Amino acid sequence: MTDLKSPDEVGHAGPPAERPAIKTIRPVLFWSSVGAVCTAVAAYVYLSWIVSGNAVPVDPGPDPIPGGTRLAITVFQIACPIMALIAIVYVVRKSLRERQLCVEAAVVIGSAIAWWHDPLINWFQPVLFYNAGLVNFGNWMENVPGSLSPGSRFMAEPVLMIAMIYIWMPLAMGTLARWAMGRARHRWPALGPVRTFCCGWLAVYVIEFPLEIFAVHHGLVAYPAAVPGATLWAGQTVQLPFYGPVLWSLVLSSSGALMFFRNRKGQIRVEAGVETLHWAGTKVKALLRVLAVTGFLHVVAIGVYDLPVNLAGLYAGPTDTYPSYLRTQYCGPDTPRACPDGTRFDDP
Repeated sequence: MTDLKSPDEVGHAGPPAERPAIKTIRPVLFWSSVGAVCTAVAAYVYLSWIVSGNAVPVDPGPDPIPGGTRLAITVFQIACPIMALIAIVYVVRKSLRERQLCVEAAVVIGSAIAWWHDPLINWFQPVLFYNAGLVNFGNWMENVPGSLSPGSRFMAEPVLMIAMIYIWMPLAMGTLARWAMGRARHRWPALGPVRTFCCGWLAVYVIEFPLEIFAVHHGLVAYPAAVPGATLWAGQTVQLPFYGPVLWSLVLSSSGALMFFRNRKGQIRVEAGVETLHWAGTKVKALLRVLAVTGFLHVVAIGVYDLPVNLAGLYAGPTDTYPSYLRTQYCGPDTPRACPDGTRFDDP
């Protein structure tokens, strides 16, 4: 006997209600969750640091700060807040024009939140010194859960320079990288995503590398733990590891890649799927965008910069003795600990 089927049943395995649902991938939920965790950790670290009483300025010590260094300190502590203010005004105006929180604003907010991770570069030992002559309130590394750097509260974390840099630099350098990637794609339309990103990274690197050279030679920062074979001026207090600017430029370029590489709906990749969240209103979607970008920037900064530089510091070579305004009361003469691997102390 031949089975008879209605026209509605022909070509269907079953009624519509029985068809398996198609799952939608929502990267926004993953990245915003990462961002929420990072924001919570940042809040905990800052609050515990302040409550512990460790948020006090670090003394530069007895060594005199040279006049050229003092001038550089003044210039940077004026220029960086101005640049931060310009970045904030820019993203506020752009958000008002677009009638939504723009991607650039999410980058500024996310990178500002990410400032808390800056001392993580000194997780095992001091790999980066900041000049204590810069306005600072010490360092919160001891308040980071799992910290392996006892006494790191004596290391300076500049407020008017580094904190402000975290507001404007990822946006400024990211914008430069996005422009370079756009120009590269215009010049070579068949260029793949990796080579396109490398063009953006190169544009950032040619600015970042000279800035690092200026900073170490003017005593604003120092890299006491560097691999000698991969370091300029190895063994001197102005030594600069090649990999430092290379990796930091990758971090800065990542915000440009975030803004440049979009999906077919024009969304940045980390917020893809937000349109499927029917319960999310405009404000919730803006919050999810900020948290997603925050999570992305944290993963890139910690994974691409902090972790590799920390590990490289374990293979550091000897250096000359750093002045007290760089090593502060953390390491060296008249302190409880030696500076990184083989630092030679001057005879008293």
